[in-house]
Amino acid sequence: MQRVRADGSSKPRDPARFRPDRGSSLDLDDSHFVAELGENFVSSTARFPVMNAAECLVGAAQAFGASLEQKRTSTLSTGILCRSAIENAAKTIWLLADSSRAVRRARSLGYTQREIGYQKGYIAAETRFLDVRTDERRDADRRIFEETERRYRQRLDFLTSLPKSTRQRPPSDYEFFVRWAGGWIDENPPPHVTDAGGLQYGMSIGAERFYTVGSSFVHGYKWMTDYIGTEEDVLAQLADSLAAAVIMTECAVALYEAQATHPSRPQARRRNYPDYLESTVSLWRARYRRPAPSLEPLPMPPITAAGPS
Repeated sequence: MQRVRADGSSKPRDPARFRPDRGSSLDLDDSHFVAELGENFVSSTARFPVMNAAECLVGAAQAFGASLEQKRTSTLSTGILCRSAIENAAKTIWLLADSSRAVRRARSLGYTQREIGYQKGYIAAETRFLDVRTDERRDADRRIFEETERRYRQRLDFLTSLPKSTRQRPPSDYEFFVRWAGGWIDENPPPHVTDAGGLQYGMSIGAERFYTVGSSFVHGYKWMTDYIGTEEDVLAQLADSLAAAVIMTECAVALYEAQATHPSRPQARRRNYPDYLESTVSLWRARYRRPAPSLEPLPMPPITAAGPS
């Protein structure tokens, strides 16, 4: 993925700037934890969805802006990108929101196990494709693919060897993340939104409402056209979709940065977000002041709670 400049151009990303500060809550989540799954496991697992969300928002804004310049609407493309942003940002919130380090770690493990499960379908399809290829690069590509699959098996075997109490796997229902994250935001209102009069009816209902609309576009169902009769209806729907996606993504960014910043040295971290998010980042940072974890590889008690905390 590329970083997008203010003028709409892009440049190569620099993941180093997003890594947690040494001694921050997220750094402690990562510390001495499942090195078999790679370094910075908790923070990198949580960061990837919100980076996807941010890129979807850029695409939605570009699609919407181009449609206005060309005097047309872009309901479907904008709506689909906003839906994707909402879902991805909600996943980051679910992964990071709990104030317990044990729960955050367990969710990262369970989320990764769920993700690896979806990878099986691609492996099966790619194996069939390699079997029918006849080009000169087939054998080299097969060797690369087999090495990647070997590492996949290693990760899967390691994850499934862990006690079930250390893995909190989310449901396969994608809407679960949106409902959960919306409820958490309602219980922990972001001041950068509420101080400006936003979220009058709460985040949960707004996010769920548009996510169902966006799903109709993604899956090719026409039922949503029953509710869009005029140009005013279309523009109102686009405005609602952009608002829901922006707020969910902003909250995911704020939550990540709240935990990636050392609580005693917030001024030392390079800001990866607009200044107006600082009130929310500062408020949420206080939730995650926790001592360093034990050096035990998996210091996690059984996890039973699944609702917002």
